[in-house]
Amino acid sequence: MTLNDKLALHQKRLLYSGIMGIAFIILAVGFINLQIGQQEQYEERSRDNFVRKIVQTPVRGLIHDRDGDILVDSRASYMAALIPRNASEKSIQFVCDVLKLNIDEIKEQLTKQYGFRPVIIARDIDYEQLVRLEENRLTLPGVITMTEPKRYYPPDVMSPHIFGTIGEISKSEHTVNEMYEPGDMIGKSGIEKKYDSDLRGVKGAEYIRVDAAGKELGQYDPSQNHQPLHGSDLHLFLDYRMQLFAESLFVDKLGALAAIDVRNGAILALVSKPDYDPRMLAGKIDQDVWLNLMSDQSHPLYSRAIQSAYPPGSTYKIVAAIAALQENIITPRWKAYCPGYFQIGRKTIHCWNLKGHGTLDLLGAIKNSCNVYFLQLGLKIGLDEWSKYSKMLAFGKRTGIDLPNENTGLVPTTEYMNKVYGVNGWTKGNLANLAIGQGELLVTPIQLAQFAMILANKGVYHTPHLVDYYYDYSKKSKIVFPTDTKYVTGISDEVYDIVREGMRQVCDGGTGWLGKVPEIETAGKTGTAQNPHGDTHAWFMGFAPFDRPEIAVAVIVENAGSGGGIAAPMARKFMEMHFFGRLIPRPVVKKDSLNTLPVDSAISPVNIDVITPMQIRPILPEGNQ
Repeated sequence: MTLNDKLALHQKRLLYSGIMGIAFIILAVGFINLQIGQQEQYEERSRDNFVRKIVQTPVRGLIHDRDGDILVDSRASYMAALIPRNASEKSIQFVCDVLKLNIDEIKEQLTKQYGFRPVIIARDIDYEQLVRLEENRLTLPGVITMTEPKRYYPPDVMSPHIFGTIGEISKSEHTVNEMYEPGDMIGKSGIEKKYDSDLRGVKGAEYIRVDAAGKELGQYDPSQNHQPLHGSDLHLFLDYRMQLFAESLFVDKLGALAAIDVRNGAILALVSKPDYDPRMLAGKIDQDVWLNLMSDQSHPLYSRAIQSAYPPGSTYKIVAAIAALQENIITPRWKAYCPGYFQIGRKTIHCWNLKGHGTLDLLGAIKNSCNVYFLQLGLKIGLDEWSKYSKMLAFGKRTGIDLPNENTGLVPTTEYMNKVYGVNGWTKGNLANLAIGQGELLVTPIQLAQFAMILANKGVYHTPHLVDYYYDYSKKSKIVFPTDTKYVTGISDEVYDIVREGMRQVCDGGTGWLGKVPEIETAGKTGTAQNPHGDTHAWFMGFAPFDRPEIAVAVIVENAGSGGGIAAPMARKFMEMHFFGRLIPRPVVKKDSLNTLPVDSAISPVNIDVITPMQIRPILPEGNQ
C-alpha cells in the first residue's frame, strides 16, 4: 500500500468518525430534549393513562346595577362529554342518537384529543336527555355528564347590546389568545366580551385515579386539587329602572339614546332599538332563531348607540359656530339674511323654513336652526378649520366607552375629499353641506352625547363608562375604576358661553322648545338629518341644568321626521324622570297655534300621564297617548 493509499484511508476513517460523532450528538440532543425538555408534556400524557383531571368550571361573575340589583345571573346547565380513551362505538352511537348529533363530526372531534380528558360534545342539554344518559351510564363506557354556569336574566331585564353574549371559543379566538382552552365559554359581545377576563374566574381541578376501563379508583393526590374561583362581579352606573324607562320611549321606533353623567362620564342609559331577547342567545342557540336575527332588515343585533354612524344634521352647527368664533372669523353680532334658500352655483339649498328667517345674528341662527346662515358660515370657515375643530371636539375617533366594536365615525378632511372626489373634484357645495351636518360627515349617538358633555363642562369631559367597580373574590375587595378626565384645549370659555347661550335659547322658545325640562334651565340642539335611504332622521342633543350641569343626552330616531318634534320630547321625558322620578304634565297645544311653530317642533296636542319609576310602562309617541 502506497503512502497516498494510506493517506486516503486515513481521511475516510476521519470522515466516518465525524459522521458517527455528529449522529451521536444529534441522538444525544434528542434524548435530552425528550427526557428533560419535554418531560412535563410526556409526564402529563403518561399520567392521563391512569389519572383523570376533572375540570371544575367557576361561576361566572354577576352583573349588578347601581342599587345592587342583579341584572345578569348564572344558573346551572348540563352538558354531555366523552372520554376518548374509554368511549366505545356503542357509546358514541347512543349519545349521538339521544342528542341528535352528527356521529362523523363527533368522531373527528375525538381524534384530536387524547387519554382521559373529557371532550364536551353538547351543551345545555335538556332534562329528558340528561336522564336518558344517566340511566344508561353503566352500560356506556366513556360517557359522562357535567355542569357549567349558564347566563340567566331576571324577567324584566333586556338590554342585550349592553350585556352582550357568551359562547364557545372559536378556533380563531383560541389562536389569538392562548390563555383559553378549546371548549371554553367566553364573552362574544358587550360587557361580557369587554370584561371577560374579570368575569370568567379561575377553573378548579380534581384528579381521580382510573383503571384501564375508566373506572374511578379514588383520589390521585388531594394536594394537587384546587377549588374554582368565582368570577368578579361587575357593578354598573345604571339605575336599571331608568334604563327600562329609556327603552320604553322607543316603542315602535328605530334609534338610540345615550345619557351621560357629565360629572364623571357614567353611562346613565344606553339604548339601541330594535333589539332582541337576550335569553334567545343564552345556552343552546336555535338555528332558526339565529338565522332570523341575522336576516332581519332592522338589524337587531347591531348596537346603534355605538356602532351606527349617521349624519348629525343641525346638531353639528354648534361645531361650525365654535370654529368661526375661536378663529375670529365672525363675532356673535355677524348677521346673514335668510330668504328661505341659498344659491351655490346652479344648486339651490333650502332652509327648513321656506318663508325664510330674515336677518339673524349667531344666537338667532342657533335658536332657529337657520340653514342659510350656517351655509354661508361654512364657506367662510373653510374645510381645514372645520375639520380641525371637529377633531378637537373628539369627533372622528372612538369615545373609549367600555364596550367592544365602537365606530369611529368620519370627519372629512381635505385629504379625504381629494381622495374621494379627486383634487378640485369637490365644490363649495360640499363644504357648505358639512357645516349643517350633512354630506360625508358621520357621528355616533355616543359621540354626540359626549359632545354635549364637552359643551356642558366647557371643554372638560370624561371617558364614558358603564362599569363603576368590580368585586374581586380572590382579594375579597372591590376595585373602583378611576374617572378618566380629558380636556379640549384651544377653545376659550367665552366661546363656550356664546354657543351654550344659543343652545339655552333653542330650548327656550326655539326649535327645541319641546326638549325643555320644566323648572330646569335646559340647553340643547335639534337636528333633522337627510337620509338617502328614506325619511329624515330626528336628532336632539342637550344638557341640564344649564348653570350646574348633571346630565347630557343624545337621541336619534331613524326615519322619524323632525328632531324638535320627535327626538326632543323623548330626551325631555328621560331628563324629567332623571330629575323628578316622574313625567311633568305638558300644556295642550292648540291646533291653530301649530302653524306658528318651527317645522322642527310641530307635534300634535298631547296629555302625558304622571308615573313613577316603579310604574314604568311603554310611552307612546307624543300625540298618540
